[in-house]
Amino acid sequence: MADSAVSPWLWPYGENRARFDPRLDHEGGVSRRLNDLRGETVETIPVFVHSTESLGALEYERLVQTGQIPTRDLSHDWYNGQVWLAFPKVKQLINALHVQDACCSADQNGSLSGNGRSRLRDALTLFDESGALFLTTEWSLCSALLQHDWKTLLLDQRKSWSTRARVLLLGHGLLDSMSKAHKGLCAKVVPVQVPSLDMELPELQRLMLQVVEQLRAPGNLSPLPVMGVPGWFRDSEQTGFYEDSAVYRAKPTRRVSSSDERLAFVWDGATLAFGKCVGQSLPEFQGEESPDSSEHGAG
Repeated sequence: MADSAVSPWLWPYGENRARFDPRLDHEGGVSRRLNDLRGETVETIPVFVHSTESLGALEYERLVQTGQIPTRDLSHDWYNGQVWLAFPKVKQLINALHVQDACCSADQNGSLSGNGRSRLRDALTLFDESGALFLTTEWSLCSALLQHDWKTLLLDQRKSWSTRARVLLLGHGLLDSMSKAHKGLCAKVVPVQVPSLDMELPELQRLMLQVVEQLRAPGNLSPLPVMGVPGWFRDSEQTGFYEDSAVYRAKPTRRVSSSDERLAFVWDGATLAFGKCVGQSLPEFQGEESPDSSEHGAG
């Protein structure tokens, strides 16, 4: 596992300062602390409101549009707040797209998935709960991710990984699961070639806004088993770690529709351009791929 004193996946959120403190786990402690932090930001962020309810997804999204973020005394909601504080415009865009699409799809039940969401809302939910950006200065690593070339991506590049690639976790359900990560835990990733890995939060937010606007279906997202990210967990240093074919699977060969093609982009610091789309559907991974991405796991 990771060193208990280090949580490298929290790098956009203030690193270990963003860890959940169990002492907040009672009587509105999470919402109070998040509101304290909210007051220290320059961004306009809705108010975190203590809640004891498990709201339906649309009910939650509509409350957010009124300027209130229902927040339970749970680590899951704490990490949701951390993402709001770091990337408020991204969270507001996801919220707006959920409500807008739900209104447009109200009389199109035939096009909805079994959980009552459209393909777009499924993609937004996956990205909001389990999403990440794979940032790299080299297109060859984007290609390795798309092709499930795990050896090239994660093993051969270990010594130079920090100078060539970085993973930014956005999904708050995934952030919540990282403290108890298991080998099958998987991020839903969009790979992006960038000119530099030294990007400040404002640029990262501009990039993510443009990525979210391109989402159409769950198959747009590529899987990345997070325990295999170099430098994150000591387990990955064990011989044979990446040879587990139940987790590090080969790329599926079945064809899918164009709306389900995997996305990859090139970012020049201001605009996003399509890199390459791979017409493959998202494979089923063993383990907890999508932490709390159900309709009733709102927030």
